[in-house]
Amino acid sequence: MDTASTLIGLGLLAVFVLPILFLIWQQNTKEKNRLKNLKELSIKNNLNTDTIEISATLLLGLDSKAKKLLVIEPTNNMQHQILDLSYIKNAKVSSHPFPDKPELIKRISLDLSENRNNKKLTEIIFYDEDDNSSNNASERLVIAQKWNRIISEKLSA
Repeated sequence: MDTASTLIGLGLLAVFVLPILFLIWQQNTKEKNRLKNLKELSIKNNLNTDTIEISATLLLGLDSKAKKLLVIEPTNNMQHQILDLSYIKNAKVSSHPFPDKPELIKRISLDLSENRNNKKLTEIIFYDEDDNSSNNASERLVIAQKWNRIISEKLSA
Protein backbone atom coordinates (compact mmCIF):
# COMPACT_ATOMS: atom_id res chain seq x y z
CA MET A 1 0.00 0.00 0.00
CA ASP A 2 1.46 3.34 -0.94
CA THR A 3 1.46 6.57 1.03
CA ALA A 4 -1.19 8.28 -1.09
CA SER A 5 -3.74 5.53 -0.44
CA THR A 6 -3.01 5.66 3.28
CA LEU A 7 -3.45 9.43 3.38
CA ILE A 8 -6.71 9.23 1.44
CA GLY A 9 -7.99 6.54 3.80
CA LEU A 10 -7.04 8.58 6.87
CA GLY A 11 -8.62 11.69 5.33
CA LEU A 12 -11.90 9.87 4.67
CA LEU A 13 -11.86 8.42 8.18
CA ALA A 14 -11.39 11.92 9.60
CA VAL A 15 -14.24 13.28 7.46
CA PHE A 16 -16.65 10.72 8.94
CA VAL A 17 -15.38 10.50 12.53
CA LEU A 18 -14.56 14.13 13.40
CA PRO A 19 -18.14 15.46 13.07
CA ILE A 20 -19.38 12.70 15.36
CA LEU A 21 -16.69 13.45 17.92
CA PHE A 22 -17.54 17.16 17.70
CA LEU A 23 -21.24 16.47 18.36
CA ILE A 24 -20.38 14.30 21.37
CA TRP A 25 -18.09 17.00 22.76
CA GLN A 26 -20.74 19.68 22.17
CA GLN A 27 -23.43 17.60 23.94
CA ASN A 28 -21.14 16.95 26.91
CA THR A 29 -20.37 20.67 27.18
CA LYS A 30 -24.08 21.55 27.20
CA GLU A 31 -24.79 18.96 29.89
CA LYS A 32 -21.92 20.25 32.06
CA ASN A 33 -23.27 23.81 31.70
CA ARG A 34 -26.76 22.67 32.70
CA LEU A 35 -25.37 20.87 35.75
CA LYS A 36 -23.33 23.97 36.66
CA ASN A 37 -26.45 26.16 36.39
CA LEU A 38 -28.40 23.73 38.57
CA LYS A 39 -25.68 23.71 41.23
CA GLU A 40 -25.37 27.53 41.16
CA LEU A 41 -29.11 28.05 41.61
CA SER A 42 -29.15 25.42 44.36
CA ILE A 43 -26.40 27.19 46.28
CA LYS A 44 -28.01 30.59 45.67
CA ASN A 45 -31.26 29.29 47.24
CA ASN A 46 -29.52 27.45 50.11
CA LEU A 47 -30.42 24.00 48.80
CA ASN A 48 -28.32 20.87 48.86
CA THR A 49 -29.61 18.95 45.84
CA ASP A 50 -28.90 15.27 46.30
CA THR A 51 -31.13 13.95 43.51
CA ILE A 52 -30.96 15.61 40.09
CA GLU A 53 -32.37 15.21 36.58
CA ILE A 54 -30.90 16.97 33.57
CA SER A 55 -32.54 17.14 30.17
CA ALA A 56 -32.70 19.67 27.36
CA THR A 57 -35.99 21.16 28.55
CA LEU A 58 -35.99 20.56 32.30
CA LEU A 59 -33.58 20.56 35.23
CA LEU A 60 -34.74 19.11 38.55
CA GLY A 61 -32.93 19.12 41.86
CA LEU A 62 -34.31 17.65 45.08
CA ASP A 63 -33.10 18.56 48.55
CA SER A 64 -34.24 15.55 50.58
CA LYS A 65 -33.51 17.05 53.98
CA ALA A 66 -35.30 20.34 53.38
CA LYS A 67 -37.99 18.61 51.26
CA LYS A 68 -37.70 21.18 48.51
CA LEU A 69 -37.70 20.67 44.76
CA LEU A 70 -35.89 23.07 42.42
CA VAL A 71 -37.46 23.17 38.94
CA ILE A 72 -35.55 25.00 36.19
CA GLU A 73 -36.63 25.54 32.60
CA PRO A 74 -33.49 26.16 30.51
CA THR A 75 -35.51 26.87 27.38
CA ASN A 76 -37.43 29.58 29.22
CA ASN A 77 -34.43 31.81 30.09
CA MET A 78 -33.49 29.64 33.11
CA GLN A 79 -36.78 30.47 34.82
CA HIS A 80 -36.95 28.52 38.05
CA GLN A 81 -39.17 27.84 41.01
CA ILE A 82 -38.70 26.15 44.36
CA LEU A 83 -41.49 23.86 45.51
CA ASP A 84 -41.85 23.07 49.20
CA LEU A 85 -42.92 19.43 49.31
CA SER A 86 -44.37 19.83 52.79
CA TYR A 87 -47.35 21.63 51.23
CA ILE A 88 -47.87 18.94 48.60
CA LYS A 89 -50.08 15.98 49.44
CA ASN A 90 -50.63 14.31 46.06
CA ALA A 91 -48.41 13.72 43.04
CA LYS A 92 -49.53 12.01 39.85
CA VAL A 93 -48.30 11.63 36.29
CA SER A 94 -50.70 12.84 33.61
CA SER A 95 -50.34 11.96 29.96
CA HIS A 96 -52.56 13.84 27.55
CA PRO A 97 -53.17 12.20 24.15
CA PHE A 98 -53.90 13.95 20.88
CA PRO A 99 -57.67 14.44 20.44
CA ASP A 100 -57.75 12.78 17.03
CA LYS A 101 -55.07 10.11 17.76
CA PRO A 102 -55.45 8.75 21.29
CA GLU A 103 -52.54 6.33 20.84
CA LEU A 104 -50.04 9.22 20.56
CA ILE A 105 -49.00 11.30 23.56
CA LYS A 106 -49.13 15.07 23.18
CA ARG A 107 -48.06 16.07 26.68
CA ILE A 108 -46.69 14.49 29.87
CA SER A 109 -46.72 16.29 33.19
CA LEU A 110 -46.30 15.63 36.89
CA ASP A 111 -49.21 17.26 38.72
CA LEU A 112 -48.58 18.29 42.31
CA SER A 113 -51.59 19.20 44.43
CA GLU A 114 -52.81 19.82 47.96
CA ASN A 115 -54.96 17.26 49.68
CA ARG A 116 -57.83 19.60 50.42
CA ASN A 117 -60.20 19.80 47.47
CA ASN A 118 -57.35 18.43 45.33
CA LYS A 119 -56.33 21.94 44.26
CA LYS A 120 -53.48 21.73 41.75
CA LEU A 121 -50.49 23.72 42.98
CA THR A 122 -48.25 23.23 39.98
CA GLU A 123 -47.40 20.95 37.12
CA ILE A 124 -43.97 20.01 35.91
CA ILE A 125 -44.02 19.43 32.16
CA PHE A 126 -41.73 16.61 31.10
CA TYR A 127 -42.83 16.40 27.46
CA ASP A 128 -44.77 18.66 25.15
CA GLU A 129 -45.04 17.77 21.48
CA ASP A 130 -45.33 21.43 20.50
CA ASP A 131 -42.13 22.51 22.26
CA ASN A 132 -39.70 19.65 21.73
CA SER A 133 -40.49 17.26 18.95
CA SER A 134 -37.04 15.66 19.16
CA ASN A 135 -37.62 14.01 22.57
CA ASN A 136 -39.01 10.53 22.92
CA ALA A 137 -42.40 10.59 24.71
CA SER A 138 -42.06 7.10 26.19
CA GLU A 139 -38.63 7.94 27.60
CA ARG A 140 -39.97 11.14 29.19
CA LEU A 141 -42.93 9.19 30.62
CA VAL A 142 -40.54 6.82 32.39
CA ILE A 143 -38.63 9.79 33.84
CA ALA A 144 -41.88 11.45 34.99
CA GLN A 145 -42.92 8.21 36.71
CA LYS A 146 -39.49 7.98 38.37
CA TRP A 147 -39.89 11.50 39.79
CA ASN A 148 -43.43 10.70 40.87
CA ARG A 149 -42.03 7.77 42.90
CA ILE A 150 -39.25 9.93 44.38
CA ILE A 151 -41.65 12.71 45.40
CA SER A 152 -44.24 10.24 46.73
CA GLU A 153 -41.55 8.63 48.91
CA LYS A 154 -40.64 12.05 50.31
CA LEU A 155 -44.30 12.85 50.97
CA SER A 156 -44.86 9.64 52.92
CA ALA A 157 -41.66 10.03 54.96
